[in-house]
Amino acid sequence: LPTTPTTWAGPRGELQGAWAAAASPRGAVLVIHENKGLNDWVRSVAGRLAGAGYSALAIDLLSEEGGTATFTDPAAATAALGTMAPERFIADLRSGLGELAVRVPDRKLAAVGFCFGGGLVWRLLAAGEPRLAAAVPFYGPLPDDPDFAGSRGAAVLGFYGALDQRVTASEPAARAALERAGLVHELVVEPDADHAFFNDTGPRYRPAAAADAWRRLQDWFNRHLA
Repeated sequence: LPTTPTTWAGPRGELQGAWAAAASPRGAVLVIHENKGLNDWVRSVAGRLAGAGYSALAIDLLSEEGGTATFTDPAAATAALGTMAPERFIADLRSGLGELAVRVPDRKLAAVGFCFGGGLVWRLLAAGEPRLAAAVPFYGPLPDDPDFAGSRGAAVLGFYGALDQRVTASEPAARAALERAGLVHELVVEPDADHAFFNDTGPRYRPAAAADAWRRLQDWFNRHLA
């Protein structure tokens, strides 16, 4: 489904994003972009989720800087995101969940993120977010010694690529932290897949791994979000 540009009141001013409304939403999903900001690929993920029955809001974490669109060079957007404190991102993500709850009342909430955004899903879980019914970090770096006890209602489906040694090395620690906190979880290591295997606009896209992840994500949402 198509997305439309949207704004809402955030903790420090207006936040920007892309909104995709499902016809009869079964749940609502906050989509967290990679370290290149809110681009067309991330918008397409929001639209794809809406097509599957979940209204989706893709947040632009560069809103305070004028939005991703003000950066003509993706490397500059990446550099800008690298200078910001995680606490700012968490505050913006919490605001995004609040906006989702207004737009899709009486439905459960989820968060899905990729790369940098996957790391922010882990950070949001560690910060404690009781509104989350499901969370899906794709190849997200794990924060140090996370405690997920404040997000016990979230069922976590994590994806890794077997060739993505840096991030996938943290999978055992993620599993242990989830078990310690008592969260429902499943962590999947896709064979023959590297970092960013789900992004069909990038050189590391792996169709088989991406298709498997999409099927698993839909099954997970059917169980824990719908």
